[in-house]
Amino acid sequence: MMTHLTLIVPFSVPPGAGDDGRDDVVPGALLRQLELPALGKLLTRAAPGPRERHDDPFLRSLPQERWLAGKAGLDTVRVPLAPYMRLADSVGAAPDAPTGVQAPADGQSWACLEPVHIHAARDHLVLMPPGQLGLRPQEATALREAIDALLQESGIALETPCPQRWYLPEAVFGPLEATTPLRAAGRNIDIWMQAGARARDWRRLQNEIQMTWFDHRVNQAREAAGEVPVNSVWLYGGGALQPVPRLADTVLSGDPFLSGLALAGGSRVLPVPAGLVGAAALEGSVLAMLDSATEAHIAEDWGLWLDRMHALDADWFGPALEALAAGRIGAVTLVLGGENHFAEFTVRRADLRKFWRGMGQRGDWRALLSDLAFAA
Repeated sequence: MMTHLTLIVPFSVPPGAGDDGRDDVVPGALLRQLELPALGKLLTRAAPGPRERHDDPFLRSLPQERWLAGKAGLDTVRVPLAPYMRLADSVGAAPDAPTGVQAPADGQSWACLEPVHIHAARDHLVLMPPGQLGLRPQEATALREAIDALLQESGIALETPCPQRWYLPEAVFGPLEATTPLRAAGRNIDIWMQAGARARDWRRLQNEIQMTWFDHRVNQAREAAGEVPVNSVWLYGGGALQPVPRLADTVLSGDPFLSGLALAGGSRVLPVPAGLVGAAALEGSVLAMLDSATEAHIAEDWGLWLDRMHALDADWFGPALEALAAGRIGAVTLVLGGENHFAEFTVRRADLRKFWRGMGQRGDWRALLSDLAFAA
């Protein structure tokens, strides 16, 4: 039996009015078009859990990263993403990689150097979501070899366990205030750039890498094929690997930070199936990252976002509600996130019989989502 199912659903909340200069037309229209009967029942029967409240629209991490860091006992202000992503990437790169690997803390601090595409808008620069870049292994190798001399001159030993993410010791540039790429994606990057005592040193290397890659054969080939060039790098996520508790018996994730936390805590890590039916045989506690709505939300492709949310209701929330009612799951926790905040809700089988929770203002699940979008 699955004793507890936790579903982390990033960007599952419509934007709040006033976010990035929006009025209330888009949020209101999205809420009216959402048809999420299963999520609605789960939310209105659930007991509210921890909820993030702040009025800072410029936090450098994502809400789900802060939630995970808090659960793991890590710093939630400067979330140490890189050492756990490095662990996940290193294990994933190994042949016949085992699951449930528990990694001891090694005391080394790491930062992630991610190849990215930055393009010019009318009066500012915009970072593309890295997941859309589609960097191939052979391209990553060629681009990495092109900057070997620069790295050697700077005394930088770079690890490249996977094409999408590279790692260097954090001590190279010291602790920096740095932003998760997805947090900065689609926006004017000026306010999200790295800051700190040695930020100028970092920008100097970044500029040199950009010039080296400007006319590189990899980018020539990509542009000839109608693809965007890999024209810059983004540094973020600095920190040291620390012991963390087990978040769940089994973690379903394609997210490198969550996967690394799971490995460090001794959880079994599996890919996210197409729906809960693919995880029905799992026993004990299960935690899944359902991030299929993320890029649509960032791109403000609201038609696609609605489709993704409706698919999540059909493939995950509905089956979870049915399994909870039938006693095949002991409890369901939902961790919903918007652009700036998260909120946690937990519902147990007995809660489904508390029909009065679904009445009045408490029973308006759209109002719950709207309130989370405006949370402060």
